[in-house]
Amino acid sequence: MGEDLRECFEHGVFRGSGCPQCGDRGKRLMNEYEIEGLGRILAGMLRHFPENYGVRLDDHGWVRIYSIVPAIRARRKSFGWLTARHIESMALTDPKERYQVSGNHEIRAAYGHTIPIEMDDLPTDGVPEVLYYQTTEEELELINETGISPSDKTWIHLSHTYRQAFVSGLYHVDSPTIVGVDTVKLAEAGYPVYRATEDVFLVREIPPEFVVEVPEEEVELTDQEKKDVERVKEKREKRLRKNEF
Repeated sequence: MGEDLRECFEHGVFRGSGCPQCGDRGKRLMNEYEIEGLGRILAGMLRHFPENYGVRLDDHGWVRIYSIVPAIRARRKSFGWLTARHIESMALTDPKERYQVSGNHEIRAAYGHTIPIEMDDLPTDGVPEVLYYQTTEEELELINETGISPSDKTWIHLSHTYRQAFVSGLYHVDSPTIVGVDTVKLAEAGYPVYRATEDVFLVREIPPEFVVEVPEEEVELTDQEKKDVERVKEKREKRLRKNEF
């Protein structure tokens, strides 16, 4: 089960049944189903097709939160109660750090874009010396020859740990192959690596000389990860079956 979005009047917004600082239940802002529904809307709007909502992002993907509230309410009548406070609170408490909120009450997706978005205003400090990328055994030979380029996204996404890359890869293939990326030499060669979150890093291009072999690690999924992976695979199979007709 997911967690409600709630607000403690003393310590602010949180996810769960009680404030992590004082235990107070606070006021419920959104339930888990509303969070999931709004999350899908924001992903589409901020990562993939803002024009479907009549929204215009700036070059770095930012849009004023107040301007997207009426756009969502107009398209989704079930969200007639939505306010800017709901969106900002959800973004600030997102466990995967999928959104960034500015001091000017603007919001953008931190990663996952399939539309052209500049992310060169992200920090480049605190980047580990080696990051990880998920691929397949079939694609590995090509990567060793030509390097890594964005596939279905605008930016290449790298993971902080082997485990994170492996779990991320499971959403796409049954047995992902993990390679390392030497970020120190990559940046020295003029390919800056940007820190989108504590776990997700972005780069435009990775030539083959910066791809390194890493030891294989045993990865055991949590029960929640197993459910999430299975759910995504079921959705993908349904889409494939639908496209066959």
